[in-house]
Amino acid sequence: MPLDPSQFRAEFPVTESWAYLNHATHGPFSRRTIEALNRVASFWAVPPMMDGALREGAIVTARENVAALAGGDPKRVAFVGNLGDAMSLCAAGIDWRSGDNVVIPRDEFPSVVYPFMNLGRLGVELRLVEKDARGFTDLNRVADAMDDRTRALVISHVEFMDGFRNDLGAIGRLCRERDVLSIVDVTQSMGALPIDADANGIDVVAAHGYKWLMCSYGFGPIHFSQRAIDAIHPVYVGRLSVNKGFEDLDYALDWREGALRYQTGGINWLSLAAFNASAELIRAANPVETERHTLALTDRLLSAVAEMGYTVTSCLDRPHRSQIVSFTTGSRETDAAIVADLAQKHVAVSLRGRGVRVSPYFYNTDDDVDRLIAGLPRR
Repeated sequence: MPLDPSQFRAEFPVTESWAYLNHATHGPFSRRTIEALNRVASFWAVPPMMDGALREGAIVTARENVAALAGGDPKRVAFVGNLGDAMSLCAAGIDWRSGDNVVIPRDEFPSVVYPFMNLGRLGVELRLVEKDARGFTDLNRVADAMDDRTRALVISHVEFMDGFRNDLGAIGRLCRERDVLSIVDVTQSMGALPIDADANGIDVVAAHGYKWLMCSYGFGPIHFSQRAIDAIHPVYVGRLSVNKGFEDLDYALDWREGALRYQTGGINWLSLAAFNASAELIRAANPVETERHTLALTDRLLSAVAEMGYTVTSCLDRPHRSQIVSFTTGSRETDAAIVADLAQKHVAVSLRGRGVRVSPYFYNTDDDVDRLIAGLPRR
């Protein structure tokens, strides 16, 4: 049954005045998310009200939600503060040898690149793979950049500049064939697109929660394959990493099962509560149906902007399409003016390297897209 955005629209206060088409930048809070945050805040206002069992239950629920959205196992889910933390955990935990290399496509989000660039001090080479003639990632070029000293491929599922969607199945096959770890940034796809990490043989998927997961900053979910858990050693460790209780001072590095060994100390309870509330809506909408819905919305937009004389800068090949699209006038200055003018009209989009970036979600409607189209100057 097709997704009906009217089922969800009233949950989002932003829809009362805005055509909000900017989830690739910030995901707005729903009413239930705000209520969940207020409940946690009230607990902190009166600390005796906090229930340890309730907090533990929130972690269990969050791990189940991440596993459902990642296509994996709750036992292999951990939480860090952000995407940079997740990538740094992976980069630092691999047993590198001088002369090893890591492969990353060019124009990746900086938090994907810097943790691995930092490995140069260990003699690890960072290989940045050039885009193809159209400016898009080509997995054949990625494969050509690998050799028998390649230890990891680090790549985004959906690229932040223009929404280019990489093929998780092809990534998983390539890396398993070469015995290379696949480490995938899913910040721009988790919740918005179906992800099946285990079925596709992906070793690590990691995200930050302030975009499509709609739970603000400080929440970085990671899902690991068992192969990744075996290969990535915990390198920053706290009391939650081991089976010992916090009052047990007979210290022992007795790692917790699965991905829990990567937990360190106190969890961000506010972001965790926000995530669980938002995940109720995300899972109810269903990423499979959300994908169909947002592709239809962006088809409507792209047809209109092409007719109006704009240049579409996103890849139009269906397998590489996502819920994020971009178009341009050919002038960054003019694109910036359009984004600013749209904001004055309460239409939210963003400016990125390939032009005006648009990113709708499951509660957006044709009317939202039409407000954007109506606000664009004809070329």
